[in-house]
Amino acid sequence: MLLTAAAKCIFRQSTVRNDIDCTLTRECAEAFAGWHGLSSALPPQEPSRGQMGEQIKAVLAVVDPAAALQPAMEKAAIIAAATGARLRLFCCDHDPRLTARLMLSPDALSAARVGYLRRRREWLESLAGSLEGRGISLEIEAAWDSPLHAGVLTEISLMKPDLVIKDTGWHAPLRRALFSHTDWRLLQACPVPLLLTKPRPWPDSPRVAAAIDPGHPGDPTGLLDRTVLAAARRLAQPIGAILSAVHAYMPVDAASLSAAAAGMPMIPPVGRMGSEMRDAASEAVTALLADQGYLPGSAELVEGTAVEVLPGWCEDRAIDVLVVGAASRSRLVEAVLGSTADRLLDRIPSDLLAVRPMRS
Repeated sequence: MLLTAAAKCIFRQSTVRNDIDCTLTRECAEAFAGWHGLSSALPPQEPSRGQMGEQIKAVLAVVDPAAALQPAMEKAAIIAAATGARLRLFCCDHDPRLTARLMLSPDALSAARVGYLRRRREWLESLAGSLEGRGISLEIEAAWDSPLHAGVLTEISLMKPDLVIKDTGWHAPLRRALFSHTDWRLLQACPVPLLLTKPRPWPDSPRVAAAIDPGHPGDPTGLLDRTVLAAARRLAQPIGAILSAVHAYMPVDAASLSAAAAGMPMIPPVGRMGSEMRDAASEAVTALLADQGYLPGSAELVEGTAVEVLPGWCEDRAIDVLVVGAASRSRLVEAVLGSTADRLLDRIPSDLLAVRPMRS
């Protein structure tokens, strides 16, 4: 085997999931519930305790057997080496030709699928071999499952990682991210921090920025903002990243609200009122950062909606990872996951780390 001395190969018959006579455990049922029409039958899974507010101890990297490069694996290895976390390389795949039951017996189908997964595990072993000598506690796992997001969510429920990393594409000429259906579904449902990575490698000192929104009515206690700031710090510190924060705010007054209600473009207030609104936003950000142990001056205010201004800000500041909050009633997530034509995630060139509020 091409694994490091610290590595091990996990093989369990339950990796051949779905319709191969496997028992659906409670953990698997919880993971499958929201993706197979069972959301009303089971309570939703709670976010992981801390949401990266504590040390990262386990990382799940979703690797793509069809891709020539594996940026998720490379960045997961950087994090695992820096934190001492165990790293699992996970391949979830299936062959549609092996789903029909008409021509093959159940035993023949099961044997064919097990052979298919064996080849995937051999490929994972070759990937693991490329990480030899980096001092990483490594595991590999191949699973037969479809759709991909359901398989990933099942693996999360079984492994209980502190961080999930998956790569996504970036079309440089169009300046658009190539987010797949799987990416969107994971953003909506992943119960642990999810890092969606672009092909661009990290520099020796990556730039990590926390996108915060103090004073939002959907987060009156600031819990989501504190979670975002804590997650950004926990990622940045061990990998030697440069840490900052950004707040996209939109000053409004009665006139701009009236214009919006009439379907006209909103014109931000100017003069004294505009200055007072910026001062208020600055004070809120300063207080939040001080409470979370950030250095004074580490945050930047940008005027405009997140969709309009954050992509350009990330590009201008060469941000490698933007940390965002994932929760209902968040303006940022409404922009990301809503039905509007211009979605934020499509346009940000940085990697994105999405976190959910910490449990108290």
